[in-house]
Amino acid sequence: MARTALDRAERLFASGRYAQLVSLLEPQVPVYRESPRFYYLLGASCLRVGDLGGAATYLKRAEQLSPSSLDAMLAVAALSVRRGETDKAVDYYLRVLEDRPKDRKALACLELLRKESGPEGLARLAETGAIERFYPGGGSPPRFLIPLAMALAASAAIWLAWPLLASLALSVARPKVVRPEVAAITLSKAEETSPVQSSGSFRYALTERQALEAFESAKDYFQQYRDNAALVEINRLLGSNASPALKEKAKSLRVFVGKPDFRTVKDAPSYAEARADPGLYDGCSVVWRGMAANVHVDAGSVSFDFLVGYQDKKMLAGIVPARVIGAEVPVDRALEILATLRPADSGLAMDCAAIHELPRQPGHAGDP
Repeated sequence: MARTALDRAERLFASGRYAQLVSLLEPQVPVYRESPRFYYLLGASCLRVGDLGGAATYLKRAEQLSPSSLDAMLAVAALSVRRGETDKAVDYYLRVLEDRPKDRKALACLELLRKESGPEGLARLAETGAIERFYPGGGSPPRFLIPLAMALAASAAIWLAWPLLASLALSVARPKVVRPEVAAITLSKAEETSPVQSSGSFRYALTERQALEAFESAKDYFQQYRDNAALVEINRLLGSNASPALKEKAKSLRVFVGKPDFRTVKDAPSYAEARADPGLYDGCSVVWRGMAANVHVDAGSVSFDFLVGYQDKKMLAGIVPARVIGAEVPVDRALEILATLRPADSGLAMDCAAIHELPRQPGHAGDP
Protein backbone atom coordinates (compact mmCIF):
# COMPACT_ATOMS: atom_id res chain seq x y z
CA MET A 1 0.00 0.00 0.00
CA ALA A 2 1.34 3.41 -0.97
CA ARG A 3 2.29 5.62 1.95
CA THR A 4 0.59 8.97 2.36
CA ALA A 5 2.49 12.19 2.88
CA LEU A 6 1.55 12.03 6.55
CA ASP A 7 2.94 8.49 6.85
CA ARG A 8 6.22 9.63 5.32
CA ALA A 9 6.26 12.64 7.62
CA GLU A 10 5.96 10.37 10.67
CA ARG A 11 9.05 8.47 9.55
CA LEU A 12 10.96 11.71 8.89
CA PHE A 13 10.01 13.05 12.31
CA ALA A 14 11.08 9.86 14.05
CA SER A 15 14.46 9.97 12.30
CA GLY A 16 15.02 13.66 13.01
CA ARG A 17 14.88 14.85 9.39
CA TYR A 18 12.86 17.94 10.23
CA ALA A 19 13.79 20.15 7.26
CA GLN A 20 12.73 17.43 4.85
CA LEU A 21 9.46 17.04 6.75
CA VAL A 22 8.69 20.76 6.43
CA SER A 23 9.39 20.68 2.70
CA LEU A 24 7.14 17.64 2.35
CA LEU A 25 4.16 18.86 4.35
CA GLU A 26 3.89 22.60 3.73
CA PRO A 27 2.48 22.14 0.19
CA GLN A 28 -0.05 19.65 1.66
CA VAL A 29 -1.85 22.16 3.91
CA PRO A 30 -5.04 22.23 1.75
CA VAL A 31 -5.18 18.41 1.87
CA TYR A 32 -4.70 17.96 5.63
CA ARG A 33 -6.30 21.16 6.90
CA GLU A 34 -8.44 19.28 9.45
CA SER A 35 -5.70 16.94 10.73
CA PRO A 36 -4.28 17.89 14.17
CA ARG A 37 -1.43 15.39 13.75
CA PHE A 38 -0.42 17.04 10.48
CA TYR A 39 -0.19 20.47 12.10
CA TYR A 40 1.64 19.07 15.13
CA LEU A 41 4.33 17.39 13.04
CA LEU A 42 4.72 20.48 10.86
CA GLY A 43 4.80 22.91 13.77
CA ALA A 44 7.19 20.82 15.85
CA SER A 45 9.53 20.46 12.87
CA CYS A 46 9.45 24.21 12.21
CA LEU A 47 10.49 24.71 15.81
CA ARG A 48 13.36 22.26 15.33
CA VAL A 49 14.66 24.09 12.24
CA GLY A 50 14.33 27.54 13.85
CA ASP A 51 11.21 28.81 12.05
CA LEU A 52 9.42 30.21 15.11
CA GLY A 53 6.74 31.97 13.09
CA GLY A 54 5.81 28.80 11.25
CA ALA A 55 5.92 26.82 14.49
CA ALA A 56 3.52 29.25 16.18
CA THR A 57 1.07 29.16 13.28
CA TYR A 58 0.96 25.39 12.84
CA LEU A 59 1.00 24.48 16.52
CA LYS A 60 -1.80 26.93 17.19
CA ARG A 61 -3.89 25.18 14.54
CA ALA A 62 -3.02 21.79 16.08
CA GLU A 63 -4.32 23.08 19.41
CA GLN A 64 -7.51 24.38 17.83
CA LEU A 65 -8.23 21.01 16.22
CA SER A 66 -7.30 18.94 19.29
CA PRO A 67 -7.31 21.07 22.48
CA SER A 68 -6.58 18.03 24.69
CA SER A 69 -3.49 16.87 22.78
CA LEU A 70 -0.63 16.58 25.27
CA ASP A 71 1.93 16.42 22.46
CA ALA A 72 0.69 19.77 21.14
CA MET A 73 0.80 21.25 24.66
CA LEU A 74 4.43 20.16 25.09
CA ALA A 75 5.34 21.62 21.71
CA VAL A 76 3.64 24.96 22.49
CA ALA A 77 5.39 25.01 25.86
CA ALA A 78 8.76 24.50 24.13
CA LEU A 79 7.97 27.30 21.70
CA SER A 80 7.06 29.55 24.64
CA VAL A 81 10.41 28.83 26.29
CA ARG A 82 12.24 29.64 23.06
CA ARG A 83 10.42 32.99 22.91
CA GLY A 84 11.12 33.79 26.55
CA GLU A 85 7.48 33.36 27.64
CA THR A 86 8.29 31.23 30.67
CA ASP A 87 5.01 31.84 32.53
CA LYS A 88 3.07 30.52 29.54
CA ALA A 89 5.42 27.53 29.27
CA VAL A 90 4.99 26.67 32.95
CA ASP A 91 1.21 26.78 32.57
CA TYR A 92 1.34 24.31 29.68
CA TYR A 93 3.68 21.93 31.51
CA LEU A 94 1.37 21.91 34.54
CA ARG A 95 -1.59 21.14 32.28
CA VAL A 96 0.32 18.18 30.85
CA LEU A 97 1.15 16.91 34.34
CA GLU A 98 -2.51 17.08 35.33
CA ASP A 99 -3.26 14.36 32.76
CA ARG A 100 0.13 12.62 32.76
CA PRO A 101 1.73 13.18 36.20
CA LYS A 102 4.92 11.26 35.37
CA ASP A 103 5.60 12.87 32.00
CA ARG A 104 9.39 12.98 31.89
CA LYS A 105 9.76 15.89 29.51
CA ALA A 106 7.35 18.11 31.46
CA LEU A 107 9.05 17.31 34.77
CA ALA A 108 12.56 17.83 33.43
CA CYS A 109 11.66 21.07 31.69
CA LEU A 110 9.93 22.46 34.76
CA GLU A 111 13.09 21.81 36.75
CA LEU A 112 15.25 23.54 34.13
CA LEU A 113 12.89 26.51 34.11
CA ARG A 114 13.09 26.72 37.89
CA LYS A 115 16.85 27.16 37.64
CA GLU A 116 17.16 29.05 34.34
CA SER A 117 13.98 31.13 34.03
CA GLY A 118 15.70 34.53 33.87
CA PRO A 119 16.83 36.22 30.62
CA GLU A 120 20.48 35.29 31.21
CA GLY A 121 19.59 31.68 31.93
CA LEU A 122 17.44 31.36 28.82
CA ALA A 123 20.18 32.96 26.72
CA ARG A 124 22.64 30.44 28.12
CA LEU A 125 20.31 27.57 27.24
CA ALA A 126 20.00 28.90 23.68
CA GLU A 127 23.75 29.44 23.25
CA THR A 128 24.70 25.98 24.51
CA GLY A 129 21.93 24.18 22.63
CA ALA A 130 20.48 22.90 25.91
CA ILE A 131 17.18 24.56 25.04
CA GLU A 132 16.60 21.74 22.54
CA ARG A 133 15.82 19.51 25.51
CA PHE A 134 12.46 21.25 25.56
CA TYR A 135 11.73 20.53 21.92
CA PRO A 136 9.45 17.71 20.73
CA GLY A 137 11.11 14.85 18.91
CA GLY A 138 14.75 13.91 19.28
CA GLY A 139 14.12 11.38 22.06
CA SER A 140 13.59 11.78 25.79
CA PRO A 141 15.41 14.24 28.06
CA PRO A 142 18.83 13.14 29.34
CA ARG A 143 18.43 10.39 31.94
CA PHE A 144 20.47 12.17 34.58
CA LEU A 145 17.85 14.93 34.70
CA ILE A 146 14.93 12.63 35.38
CA PRO A 147 15.69 11.61 38.99
CA LEU A 148 16.57 15.20 39.82
CA ALA A 149 13.39 16.49 38.23
CA MET A 150 11.21 13.97 40.04
CA ALA A 151 12.90 14.72 43.34
CA LEU A 152 12.26 18.43 42.94
CA ALA A 153 8.82 18.17 41.36
CA ALA A 154 7.12 18.72 44.73
CA SER A 155 9.10 21.86 45.45
CA ALA A 156 8.47 23.12 41.92
CA ALA A 157 4.75 22.54 42.39
CA ILE A 158 4.78 24.52 45.63
CA TRP A 159 6.76 27.33 43.97
CA LEU A 160 4.21 27.47 41.20
CA ALA A 161 1.09 26.87 43.28
CA TRP A 162 0.27 30.46 44.14
CA PRO A 163 0.19 31.84 40.55
CA LEU A 164 -1.89 28.83 39.51
CA LEU A 165 -4.38 29.28 42.32
CA ALA A 166 -4.62 32.99 41.55
CA SER A 167 -5.31 32.17 37.92
CA LEU A 168 -8.05 29.72 38.93
CA ALA A 169 -9.64 32.30 41.20
CA LEU A 170 -9.68 34.86 38.42
CA SER A 171 -11.20 32.35 36.01
CA VAL A 172 -14.14 31.94 38.42
CA ALA A 173 -14.61 35.69 38.74
CA ARG A 174 -14.45 36.33 34.98
CA PRO A 175 -16.44 34.72 32.15
CA LYS A 176 -14.58 31.77 30.65
CA VAL A 177 -12.73 32.60 27.44
CA VAL A 178 -12.31 30.26 24.52
CA ARG A 179 -8.65 31.13 23.96
CA PRO A 180 -6.98 31.78 27.35
CA GLU A 181 -3.58 32.33 25.71
CA VAL A 182 -5.04 35.40 23.97
CA ALA A 183 -6.56 36.70 27.18
CA ALA A 184 -3.17 36.29 28.87
CA ILE A 185 -1.63 39.04 26.71
CA THR A 186 -2.42 42.18 28.68
CA LEU A 187 -1.14 45.71 28.93
CA SER A 188 0.86 46.91 31.89
CA LYS A 189 -0.18 49.98 33.84
CA ALA A 190 2.51 52.02 32.08
CA GLU A 191 1.30 50.86 28.66
CA GLU A 192 -2.29 51.72 29.53
CA THR A 193 -1.25 55.15 30.81
CA SER A 194 0.72 56.11 27.68
CA PRO A 195 -0.76 54.17 24.73
CA VAL A 196 0.06 56.74 22.03
CA GLN A 197 2.95 58.99 21.00
CA SER A 198 2.96 62.39 19.35
CA SER A 199 6.15 62.08 17.26
CA GLY A 200 7.03 59.98 14.22
CA SER A 201 5.24 59.23 10.97
CA PHE A 202 2.05 57.19 10.83
CA ARG A 203 -0.98 56.51 8.62
CA TYR A 204 -3.62 56.44 11.31
CA ALA A 205 -3.97 59.00 14.10
CA LEU A 206 -5.58 57.44 17.16
CA THR A 207 -6.61 58.92 20.47
CA GLU A 208 -5.56 57.13 23.64
CA ARG A 209 -9.01 55.64 23.97
CA GLN A 210 -9.08 54.48 20.35
CA ALA A 211 -5.67 52.80 20.66
CA LEU A 212 -6.67 50.90 23.79
CA GLU A 213 -10.02 49.93 22.27
CA ALA A 214 -8.31 48.64 19.12
CA PHE A 215 -6.06 46.38 21.20
CA GLU A 216 -8.95 44.98 23.23
CA SER A 217 -11.09 44.61 20.10
CA ALA A 218 -8.37 42.51 18.47
CA LYS A 219 -8.37 40.18 21.49
CA ASP A 220 -12.16 39.97 21.47
CA TYR A 221 -12.20 39.10 17.77
CA PHE A 222 -9.64 36.34 18.33
CA GLN A 223 -11.88 34.90 21.05
CA GLN A 224 -14.63 34.71 18.43
CA TYR A 225 -12.22 33.19 15.85
CA ARG A 226 -12.73 36.26 13.66
CA ASP A 227 -9.07 36.44 12.72
CA ASN A 228 -9.53 38.85 9.82
CA ALA A 229 -11.28 41.40 12.01
CA ALA A 230 -8.55 40.99 14.64
CA LEU A 231 -5.84 41.53 12.01
CA VAL A 232 -7.43 44.76 10.86
CA GLU A 233 -7.26 46.14 14.42
CA ILE A 234 -3.65 44.95 14.79
CA ASN A 235 -2.63 46.48 11.45
CA ARG A 236 -4.36 49.72 12.41
CA LEU A 237 -2.31 49.87 15.60
CA LEU A 238 0.95 49.03 13.82
CA GLY A 239 0.39 51.81 11.28
CA SER A 240 -0.70 54.35 13.85
CA ASN A 241 0.76 56.66 16.47
CA ALA A 242 0.42 53.92 19.10
CA SER A 243 3.37 53.65 21.49
CA PRO A 244 6.20 51.20 20.65
CA ALA A 245 5.25 49.08 23.66
CA LEU A 246 1.62 48.82 22.56
CA LYS A 247 2.71 47.93 19.02
CA GLU A 248 4.91 45.12 20.36
CA LYS A 249 1.96 43.70 22.27
CA ALA A 250 -0.16 43.97 19.12
CA LYS A 251 2.52 42.10 17.14
CA SER A 252 2.50 39.32 19.72
CA LEU A 253 -1.18 38.72 18.96
CA ARG A 254 -0.46 37.93 15.30
CA VAL A 255 0.79 34.43 16.18
CA PHE A 256 -2.82 33.44 16.88
CA VAL A 257 -3.91 33.98 13.28
CA GLY A 258 -4.95 30.57 11.94
CA LYS A 259 -4.41 29.12 8.50
CA PRO A 260 -7.13 30.13 6.01
CA ASP A 261 -9.91 27.69 5.21
CA PHE A 262 -12.68 28.01 2.63
CA ARG A 263 -15.29 27.19 5.26
CA THR A 264 -14.11 29.43 8.07
CA VAL A 265 -13.10 32.74 6.47
CA LYS A 266 -15.00 35.57 8.14
CA ASP A 267 -14.95 39.35 7.75
CA ALA A 268 -13.16 39.11 4.41
CA PRO A 269 -12.60 42.51 2.76
CA SER A 270 -13.90 43.21 -0.71
CA TYR A 271 -11.44 43.89 -3.51
CA ALA A 272 -12.31 47.61 -3.36
CA GLU A 273 -11.62 47.77 0.38
CA ALA A 274 -8.32 45.89 0.13
CA ARG A 275 -7.16 47.91 -2.87
CA ALA A 276 -7.91 51.20 -1.11
CA ASP A 277 -5.73 50.33 1.91
CA PRO A 278 -3.55 47.21 1.43
CA GLY A 279 -1.65 47.74 4.68
CA LEU A 280 -4.82 47.62 6.75
CA TYR A 281 -5.67 44.17 5.39
CA ASP A 282 -2.15 42.71 5.44
CA GLY A 283 -2.44 39.00 6.27
CA CYS A 284 -6.22 38.87 5.90
CA SER A 285 -7.75 35.86 4.16
CA VAL A 286 -10.18 36.18 1.28
CA VAL A 287 -12.25 33.89 -0.92
CA TRP A 288 -12.51 35.62 -4.27
CA ARG A 289 -13.80 34.50 -7.65
CA GLY A 290 -12.35 35.32 -11.02
CA MET A 291 -9.92 33.98 -13.64
CA ALA A 292 -6.19 33.56 -13.99
CA ALA A 293 -4.05 35.14 -16.70
CA ASN A 294 -0.34 35.46 -17.51
CA VAL A 295 0.50 32.22 -15.70
CA HIS A 296 4.24 31.63 -15.17
CA VAL A 297 5.70 28.45 -13.64
CA ASP A 298 9.12 28.52 -12.00
CA ALA A 299 10.44 25.53 -9.99
CA GLY A 300 7.11 24.59 -8.46
CA SER A 301 6.07 28.17 -7.76
CA VAL A 302 3.34 29.56 -9.99
CA SER A 303 2.80 33.29 -10.42
CA PHE A 304 -0.17 34.75 -12.24
CA ASP A 305 -2.53 37.70 -12.48
CA PHE A 306 -5.89 37.07 -10.87
CA LEU A 307 -8.78 38.82 -12.61
CA VAL A 308 -11.09 39.53 -9.69
CA GLY A 309 -14.79 39.25 -10.47
CA TYR A 310 -14.18 38.08 -14.05
CA GLN A 311 -15.37 34.49 -13.55
CA ASP A 312 -18.26 35.01 -15.98
CA LYS A 313 -16.29 37.36 -18.28
CA LYS A 314 -18.77 40.17 -17.72
CA MET A 315 -17.21 42.51 -15.17
CA LEU A 316 -13.60 42.97 -14.04
CA ALA A 317 -13.24 44.42 -10.55
CA GLY A 318 -9.44 44.49 -10.67
CA ILE A 319 -6.21 42.60 -11.28
CA VAL A 320 -4.09 41.27 -8.39
CA PRO A 321 -0.64 39.63 -8.75
CA ALA A 322 -0.78 36.21 -7.09
CA ARG A 323 1.43 33.25 -6.41
CA VAL A 324 0.87 29.65 -5.32
CA ILE A 325 3.17 26.72 -4.54
CA GLY A 326 2.51 23.16 -5.59
CA ALA A 327 -0.77 23.71 -7.40
CA GLU A 328 -1.95 23.99 -10.98
CA VAL A 329 -3.57 27.21 -12.14
CA PRO A 330 -6.20 26.62 -14.84
CA VAL A 331 -6.39 29.29 -17.53
CA ASP A 332 -9.65 30.55 -19.06
CA ARG A 333 -11.64 28.86 -16.32
CA ALA A 334 -13.86 30.31 -13.62
CA LEU A 335 -11.96 29.96 -10.34
CA GLU A 336 -12.51 30.43 -6.64
CA ILE A 337 -9.34 31.04 -4.68
CA LEU A 338 -8.49 31.06 -1.00
CA ALA A 339 -5.68 33.55 -0.48
CA THR A 340 -3.86 35.75 2.01
CA LEU A 341 -3.43 39.42 1.14
CA ARG A 342 -0.18 41.36 1.39
CA PRO A 343 0.98 44.84 0.38
CA ALA A 344 3.22 45.01 -2.69
CA ASP A 345 4.93 47.59 -4.89
CA SER A 346 1.90 47.44 -7.17
CA GLY A 347 -0.35 48.09 -4.17
CA LEU A 348 -1.87 44.70 -3.46
CA ALA A 349 -0.79 41.07 -3.94
CA MET A 350 -1.79 37.72 -2.55
CA ASP A 351 -0.52 34.25 -1.70
CA CYS A 352 -2.93 31.47 -2.61
CA ALA A 353 -3.57 28.59 -0.22
CA ALA A 354 -6.01 26.74 -2.49
CA ILE A 355 -7.65 27.06 -5.90
CA HIS A 356 -11.00 25.55 -6.89
CA GLU A 357 -12.34 25.43 -10.42
CA LEU A 358 -15.99 26.46 -10.47
CA PRO A 359 -18.53 24.33 -12.38
CA ARG A 360 -19.01 25.59 -15.91
CA GLN A 361 -22.41 27.09 -16.57
CA PRO A 362 -24.38 26.29 -19.75
CA GLY A 363 -23.78 28.93 -22.38
CA HIS A 364 -20.53 30.01 -20.74
CA ALA A 365 -18.22 31.83 -23.13
CA GLY A 366 -15.71 29.36 -24.54
CA ASP A 367 -18.01 26.32 -24.27
CA PRO A 368 -17.87 24.15 -27.39
